[in-house]
Amino acid sequence: MKANFMPMLRSAALLFLSLLVCVPGGVCAQALATDQSQPVHVEADAMQYNDVKQTSVFTGNVVVTKGSMVIRAAKVEVRQTPDGYSDAIAYGSPSKLATYEQTMDAQAGEPTPAIHGQAVTIDYNGKTDVVTFTGQAMLDRLLNGKLSDRAQGQVITYNGLTDVFAVVGGKGGATPSNPDGRVRVMLSPRHAQAPAGSSQPAPALKLSPKLGPQP
Repeated sequence: MKANFMPMLRSAALLFLSLLVCVPGGVCAQALATDQSQPVHVEADAMQYNDVKQTSVFTGNVVVTKGSMVIRAAKVEVRQTPDGYSDAIAYGSPSKLATYEQTMDAQAGEPTPAIHGQAVTIDYNGKTDVVTFTGQAMLDRLLNGKLSDRAQGQVITYNGLTDVFAVVGGKGGATPSNPDGRVRVMLSPRHAQAPAGSSQPAPALKLSPKLGPQP
């Protein structure tokens, strides 16, 4: 498996990271194409609906699914936008974080990538497929269910369409193992993840000018 991981340090507390995972044929891993067009399903213990604001508030062991995307939280607010998309804000707590997971596209014979994140608050934009993790935020990339890469900080913004994310450090990201809430990143060697017989070299680190679609 080939990958480009492009970091840029803007200040001591702000780190932009772009993770673009590609198979040897050059096709980059993104959220499943079918997920974007799937309806949102929600399970919960209770629900309150506001017709004026077009919002639904779900509480109690809430599970939100949209294709392969799954959000779990104590409370989730879902809002229907005027252009027909659904946004969701999931609320956890420092002792029981909200979680997010989604499967990525992969070619036949390649490891199946997936994203798993957790935070006190998770904000999902249904139109842009951007997810923002706030408070004790952590984002993992898995390959065939095994941990490949990990990012931690106060805020993580992830774009499922471009597979690019940004990490911001701060006190809000503090945990017992990281009391200062500094940005922490763990990267696995890409050549160690390549399929048998692949001669693709590990890519070099590159600067990323901003969070968003890459040319």
